[in-house]
Amino acid sequence: MKMKVMTDKLVNPWLNMKPDSIRRIDSEMNHDLFWMIDQDGNYGFYLKTSEEFKNIEIDIRLRGISVVKRNHGNAGELFLILNRQNDWELFLSVCNDIISVCATHINNEKMVVAVENRLKRWQVFLMQNTEVSLSLIMQMGLFAELMFLKDMLMPRKGVSAALTSWGGPEADRQDFSLPELSVEIKSYKTSRGPQVTVSSTHQLFSESKPLYLIAYGLTEAENGKSIADLINELDLILSEESVDMIHSFEQKLIEFGYMPGMTYETMYKFVIDGIRGFIVENDFPRILPHLTPSEIISVNYTIDLQLCTRFEIILNDII
Repeated sequence: MKMKVMTDKLVNPWLNMKPDSIRRIDSEMNHDLFWMIDQDGNYGFYLKTSEEFKNIEIDIRLRGISVVKRNHGNAGELFLILNRQNDWELFLSVCNDIISVCATHINNEKMVVAVENRLKRWQVFLMQNTEVSLSLIMQMGLFAELMFLKDMLMPRKGVSAALTSWGGPEADRQDFSLPELSVEIKSYKTSRGPQVTVSSTHQLFSESKPLYLIAYGLTEAENGKSIADLINELDLILSEESVDMIHSFEQKLIEFGYMPGMTYETMYKFVIDGIRGFIVENDFPRILPHLTPSEIISVNYTIDLQLCTRFEIILNDII
């Protein structure tokens, strides 16, 4: 059974608002937050603090969004103004995320610090991503990598070494690169059989050390876990190590296209039906970079792992 964690359907809060107007977002919230439309008809978000900012400088650049911070009338004011109305859904995601941050802080000063830290995270995210949705395929891929990181790599190699080895979403290298081996993680729907897609000639190629392919068979299910669940579990593990590790982990998630702390409209839950490991060597079926004509600039192919049983190995023998 498919399970989706849904938020309310996106509704444009600026509809029916007139230029140069504001509307309070939540009358019960401790902080003063408003939807607004400026004199030019641009959508905006307005945060008014209970006391002036100690520093009105703000070194945050959000793609497509103007950020203004000032003191006025014994209060601080922070404005986010959307430059193009067509991007209102993405802008609403940013605003809703900031609202959720404000809701968790009663103290004004701590709230301001938390909001600015979250905006800095959005700055990094928006530099690398044009949307805040994650497809089913992307969620399956990230889910498998997080499961491998948490359940197989960290217990055997230690938290720091495991996290450092995670390469993130770059297609021209393996998902995990350790000093003595590399691992490529794949996922597939169990109902469709063990078929995995390879999108680069380098994913299944290593010159200097052994390379392994680990494939996760997944099924969407109510009693499963989402990538948000796994991230929360990993946050607890990393919090016992260092703040730097948490920041490194968040950066890798952002590179993958996942915004930490963000509430996504659709979040799938999965159960693992099986995990299979393969050694990628000799005549393992793959397209190799040095055997590919230079005229071919990209590849995308599917491997039927059911036909690769001669390369299959015991998972515990990999690490």
